[in-house]
Amino acid sequence: MREATPTITLLAVGVVLAACGGSVSPDPSVSVIRDERVWIDTSRTTPPTSAYRGAPDRTLRVVLWLPAGATGLPLLIMAHGFGGLPEKFDAFARAVARAGFVVAAPAFPLTNQDAPGGHDPGFRDFVNQPADISFVVTRLFDATQASGDPLAGRLDPVKVAVLGHSLGGTAVVGLTRKSCCRDDRIRATILVAAAVPLAIAFGLDPISTEHPPTLLIHGTADRSVDYSVSATFFDQIDPPRYLLGLTGAGHSEALESQEMPPIAARDAAQRATIAFLNGLFRNTPAELHAVLRSLSAAGNSVKPGELAFR
Repeated sequence: MREATPTITLLAVGVVLAACGGSVSPDPSVSVIRDERVWIDTSRTTPPTSAYRGAPDRTLRVVLWLPAGATGLPLLIMAHGFGGLPEKFDAFARAVARAGFVVAAPAFPLTNQDAPGGHDPGFRDFVNQPADISFVVTRLFDATQASGDPLAGRLDPVKVAVLGHSLGGTAVVGLTRKSCCRDDRIRATILVAAAVPLAIAFGLDPISTEHPPTLLIHGTADRSVDYSVSATFFDQIDPPRYLLGLTGAGHSEALESQEMPPIAARDAAQRATIAFLNGLFRNTPAELHAVLRSLSAAGNSVKPGELAFR
């Protein structure tokens, strides 16, 4: 593997877009500022591996993408998979930022591509990653309160979503649906090819079927995490939840392709992600249904049909 909640109610599309300025399409005229922070969590350790002696703290390098000039924006955290890097999300994150979001992606200490000793020996450290994400959220909101910080005033503290890819998706399941690690600040999740069965590592308690609202995205030709994993998880969790099956797509290209114009899988994932977040945070659920209808017409698989095609 490479890895109180708002309720959606139907509203008229045009009214909402005009009122809040949100759009499913990234605005190419919006400049995106890329920033980088290094934050150290002194309250937790980095365990040793067969190739690394460990550390008494956890160092999180975080890459940020911010639309220039806007304030009070929703936040999207992106959690990479096994052997991933924040930089692999660059094109996707820029598109989301141009649609009016602050995007932040941490490099997990032992599972990122450049981890000390290599990421292969650090696989088991994913159990520590829900707390890594919570730590990053806290530091981001601390920064918004710091006078002179480029993040000052940029974030809306009640509009936080997390996207997890592959093993990062496992961490997001732990963060939002397991008793060990749940962070109620997270109001929405996007799981892309998430390795859901590995969430048993967070404890034997069942995965919560309740909120937050969740968008599942998965390539139907994924050879690392089978598409059936997301399809099964979709059936197990409560609404609001959506499943977008990207026909013919593999494990990573929907998030990691850097081609411009975007390949079909990344374009579909970007559109669905932006529409899903707009639906929750800008009250435009009808926009999401329109986007899912369009993606279905283009040959992708969409569930639930009874909600997506009203």
